[in-house]
Amino acid sequence: MNTTSRSTARSHHSSIVTAGKARGTGALGALVLSLSAFGCSEALDAVGGGEEFTSIYESDQFQMCSGCHAPGAPGKVNGTEATQDWSTQQTANSSLQGTASGLIGNFQACNGVPFIGSSAEQSLLVAVFDSDVRQNFENSQFPGCNADAITDETIRVGDLPASLLQELKDWIDGGS
Repeated sequence: MNTTSRSTARSHHSSIVTAGKARGTGALGALVLSLSAFGCSEALDAVGGGEEFTSIYESDQFQMCSGCHAPGAPGKVNGTEATQDWSTQQTANSSLQGTASGLIGNFQACNGVPFIGSSAEQSLLVAVFDSDVRQNFENSQFPGCNADAITDETIRVGDLPASLLQELKDWIDGGS
């Protein structure tokens, strides 16, 4: 399915889902319903990352992110990446659109690197979970952000199931 077809299908599905959820929700429901009727459902999807991101966000592995990457998280320590907020799907998606910060020591060379690059292979988010991407990671604006500077998050959360890793890559390559 090409990007335009996928986007149109997602928009159509979102209108249906949004309309179904809007019933009985008062003014907020009416607003959501009216926005989706005027072609704004893609914008509403983008706030939370769309259906594809929902599946990723709700996975057991990515639910573990909030243990360190959320305000007041028990695992948040000095040197934990500072901009990630996995307390909700919306904040997770929003923070993934930014760049890494707050990293110290061996990892500080990755401060400023976008979490989501132009492709999955150029995404810091994928590199922390995929050893092949991590080994080949290059960003000309941040030459020090390489395999030696990228955290191996599989040490904390375990290997992602191959299907979940592929879903993450597809979401990024599809325009995240």
